[in-house]
Amino acid sequence: MDRPSRPRAPVVAGLPDDLLLEVLSRVPFRSICRFKCVSRAWRNLITNPLHRCKLPQTLEGLFHEIHHHRRDRDGDDDEGGGDNFRRHICVGFVDLSGRSLPLVDPLFSFFRNLPAADSDDGIRLMDTSHGLLLLDRGGYNLDSSPSYVVCNPATKQWLAVPEPNWTPSPCNGMSAYLIFSPAVSLHFSLVQFTNEVLTGVTSVQTYSSETGAWTHSEIAWSVEEKQAPCEGWRYQGFSLVPERKSTVINGMLYLICDSVGEGQVLDGDHIIAVDVEGKTRSFMPAAFQMRKEECSILSDFVGQSQGLLHYVNHEEPEYYQNNDAPSERYANGHTEGSEDDDVDYELSIWVLKVGDTQEFVLKHRVSFLHLFGEKSCQAGIDYSVAAIHPDRDIIIFTRDDKLISYDMDTKEVCALLTVSDAYGFTSYVPCYSESPALTDKY
Repeated sequence: MDRPSRPRAPVVAGLPDDLLLEVLSRVPFRSICRFKCVSRAWRNLITNPLHRCKLPQTLEGLFHEIHHHRRDRDGDDDEGGGDNFRRHICVGFVDLSGRSLPLVDPLFSFFRNLPAADSDDGIRLMDTSHGLLLLDRGGYNLDSSPSYVVCNPATKQWLAVPEPNWTPSPCNGMSAYLIFSPAVSLHFSLVQFTNEVLTGVTSVQTYSSETGAWTHSEIAWSVEEKQAPCEGWRYQGFSLVPERKSTVINGMLYLICDSVGEGQVLDGDHIIAVDVEGKTRSFMPAAFQMRKEECSILSDFVGQSQGLLHYVNHEEPEYYQNNDAPSERYANGHTEGSEDDDVDYELSIWVLKVGDTQEFVLKHRVSFLHLFGEKSCQAGIDYSVAAIHPDRDIIIFTRDDKLISYDMDTKEVCALLTVSDAYGFTSYVPCYSESPALTDKY
């Protein structure tokens, strides 16, 4: 006869597994990895698929946009870019985990009964935040209002965000961001910035999944809220730069803004922190060090790693700002073998100190010669910062259709993958907790 199985003892004597999971859900991912080595019981508890929704996850891959051209409705496929030649946008995913099967479906085939969008130009990837994605099904169609969808690829939940109930003003720039912190709330918020042509003011529109309603800064805010000291940037010609990413830490959205038409730290680069109501809570000068003559320092990226805000900037020769081609530089007095050719320009990584000091500390510096074999590089043309690893001191770049990682600890540069026609990379850390805010499910 088979002996009756005895009840399994808890992993920690005197502590129920449910309570231990609650404790583990509050520790960093790197600690979870170490705890799996404590014993077989700990490993089985942590790797159980039923428990993953409670435990922290790490970087699994990168979402990005893919831009290509297609025939218009009349069948014209003129590659010359005529009126019938349209840009179509879709979303791609780079899996960094090495799985044989894809972790997520970038075609979002789990969308069911989704109302038709105002445009058939495809889906634009706007932002990601702790496992949720913000998409605009209006693509780059400037004649239509945004058609936002928030979804969770891990749980296949989604929500079509209702349109605002006001008439949009003429604008010359709009950007939208997603705020989601599952440790704080399973609801999400959208923050949309619109640079209005008539007033020159950057207005703020926010959507709350908890209330299901939009608010508008120039309508709903009091005079005191509009004139708060940290809101001054909205009236002073500053602009947000979506290409330099954003990040959410403890329910606060961090962004880079600069002076219109400039982009240099000395000309006003700042990092702003915005809450779920779209209100600016801090306005911090970006960190920099001037170490070379005739050198500009430009912002690259802001992101989160190991629970701390990280900011990346780099040095560029001043002649890059004039957009001179090499032959034009020589015509303007730059000669081959001059002092400029002997200068190694560098990229810097800064960390915001914990607390209310608004002070950045230099964490690491690396030369472009070490990264890419070039003494100087121009951001957005020669390279871009794609992501920073949330649990390790690793930065991921794009260069010449390749993803390249740099480990700050080992100083190792590694080519990861080739990615063609890919733009706007954003990190993906899955969230397996179902959200009550995402009411539609596959």
